[in-house]
Amino acid sequence: MKKKIIIFTYSLRIGGGAERIISSLTQKLSKKYEFYILTIQEFNNIYPIKGKYYSLNEKSMYFTKFLTYFKIYLLIRPIRFHKFIKSISPHLIISFLDLPNIYAIITKLLFSIKIPLIISIRCNPRRMYKKEMRYLNFLIRTLYPLKLVNKIITVSKGVEMILENDYSINKNKLKTIYNSIDIEKIIEMKGDRISKFNKLFHDTNIIKFITIGRLRKVKGHQYLIDAFYEVKKQVPNSKLIILGEGPLRHELEEKIKVMGLHNDVHLLGLKKNPYKYLAKSDIFVFSSKYEGFPNVLLEALACGLPIISTDCETGPREILGNGKYGILVNVMDIKDLKDKMILLAKNKDIKEKYSKISTERAKYFNIQKDLIKWINLIESEMKANI
Repeated sequence: MKKKIIIFTYSLRIGGGAERIISSLTQKLSKKYEFYILTIQEFNNIYPIKGKYYSLNEKSMYFTKFLTYFKIYLLIRPIRFHKFIKSISPHLIISFLDLPNIYAIITKLLFSIKIPLIISIRCNPRRMYKKEMRYLNFLIRTLYPLKLVNKIITVSKGVEMILENDYSINKNKLKTIYNSIDIEKIIEMKGDRISKFNKLFHDTNIIKFITIGRLRKVKGHQYLIDAFYEVKKQVPNSKLIILGEGPLRHELEEKIKVMGLHNDVHLLGLKKNPYKYLAKSDIFVFSSKYEGFPNVLLEALACGLPIISTDCETGPREILGNGKYGILVNVMDIKDLKDKMILLAKNKDIKEKYSKISTERAKYFNIQKDLIKWINLIESEMKANI
C-alpha cells in the first residue's frame, strides 16, 4: 500500500516556484506515494497535478478581510486542517509558503499531532514581511524553531543563512533544495510557434528585452520602464516585453502612456507557455527588489538568453555564479540597469558570450537532481518517525 502524503499550500493558480515543484513532485512520485493536495483558496491549478484535490474554498473577500482583521484565521484554519488530517491519516505532511507553514505548525501544537512535518519557505522573510505584515515575521521567529517542525526547506543558500543567523533556527533542521526546472520540457515548449500576426517576435531587426514576473511593486517594473526609456534613446530599434499579471497593471499602463512608450513597452499578461516568447527574445532583464530564488532566471538560462539581473539579497547572485553567468546590477539603480542594457544591445560579442554559457549553467538546476533530494528527504523523515 502506498504511503500517504498531504501537501498543503495556499493556492495553485499563481504559477510560481512552489506550484511548479508541487506539480513535479506529484507527477514524478505518484507511483510511490499517494498525494492529497489541500489548498486554502479554491483549487485552480495552472500546472498538472497528480493526486486527490481538496480545498478550504475561502473565496469571500469580505469574510477573508474580517478574518484577517481579527486574526481569527489563526485558529479557524488549523481547526479545519486538523479535521482534514484526521480524515486522511497521512504518513507525512509537506507545506509550502509561510501562511500554510504557520497553520500546519499551529495545528500540530494545538492538537498534539505526531505526524512529521516538512515546511518549505520560498522567500526571504527578513525583506518580505515588514510594516502591516510584521506579525508574520513574529510568527516565523516563534514557530519555525520549534521541534514540531522536522525539516525546513529553503530555496537558496542565502535564505538558509538568514534563517540560521537571524531567526535562530538550528542549521541541522535546514536544507536547501533549489527551485529546479525541467530543462527537457522547456526545450520542447520553447519550440512552439508564435502567431505570425504577432510581428514583434518575428522582426529580427528589433532588439527585444523581455522580463517575466507578477505585476507588483516588489518586482521593480517601474524602474525597468524608466531604464528602458533611456535605453530607447540610444537603441531606437528596441522593445520591452513584460509577461505577467497583477495589481500594478493599471499603474504601469498609465506610466507607459505618460512616457510615450505605448508602442515600445508591451504588457502581454500571463502566458501558459512563456518559453516560446523567451526563445524569440534577445536579452532577459530582471529588476526585482528582493527574492527568495527567482525561477524565471533559470528559465531564461535554459532558453539561452543573456541575463541582466538586480543583485537583490538572495537568489540572483547564487544563480548567476557571482556574475559569471550573467550581469548583476544594483537594486533600484536606473542608471546601472540602463548602462548594462545598452552594453548588451550594442555589443554582439558580449551578448553571445553570456548566451552560450546560459544553457550550461541551467543544467546545474535540473529538476532530476533536486527530485532525488526530495525523495531522499521524504524517505528519511518517514523512517525516522516510524
